[in-house]
Amino acid sequence: MKKIPVDSVTLGIGDVARATGIAQSKLRYWESKGYIKSQSVADNSNRKFTYKTVLQVQLIKSFLDDGYTLTSAVQRARQRGVYLDALRSFFEDRFTHMEVTDQTAVIDLGKFDPAPTKHLVAKRGTTGWHFQLEDAEN
Repeated sequence: MKKIPVDSVTLGIGDVARATGIAQSKLRYWESKGYIKSQSVADNSNRKFTYKTVLQVQLIKSFLDDGYTLTSAVQRARQRGVYLDALRSFFEDRFTHMEVTDQTAVIDLGKFDPAPTKHLVAKRGTTGWHFQLEDAEN
């Protein structure tokens, strides 16, 4: 699985506002409070936000919509971001191969550490996910 460079994809503040439904003035306020960060560009006049920050803005908005205060929404969004980073790292490190049909999915998670000649494989069927060890294909 190729690592997707989410920190190199950037959007302007207007694009972030349109994508998330958060007004540019609120985005500027959130940035001034340190809730979100922009990247500096050569001319220092335009704000550029990474795709990861856009997701963070969307998470904050979601928590605000659920009735949380801004401070609480930011804390929850940051914690969710930590979880998402861990999941992303896990799949970048472990994902080997995937096959999907209408009814099933098979995800090869690579070598099983206690038995390196085996791969840990997750299979989704009609009754949910099941895990098994399979001989590694060379």
